Amino acid sequence: MYKRRICHQYKLTKELIVLAVGIATPCDGGIGFHAKALVHLGATRDEINEVCEMSVYMGSGPSLMHAADALRAFDEFTE
Repeated sequence: MYKRRICHQYKLTKELIVLAVGIATPCDGGIGFHAKALVHLGATRDEINEVCEMSVYMGSGPSLMHAADALRAFDEFTE
């Protein structure tokens, strides 16, 4: 049980990092793919918001539009 929880947390963390990279470097296809994966892993909207905030901080203006796309994709997949 403990090992499974660690493995799940590792996958969630990895997907959050990859989403951040996709936002900061803009990768449209990756944003949608990883947003969907995060929904399946049980990520919360607050976690996605935090990733978006840090990505915009690191990638400046252009990342803002991709952060909005990531939030929109996450919301769409959670419906």
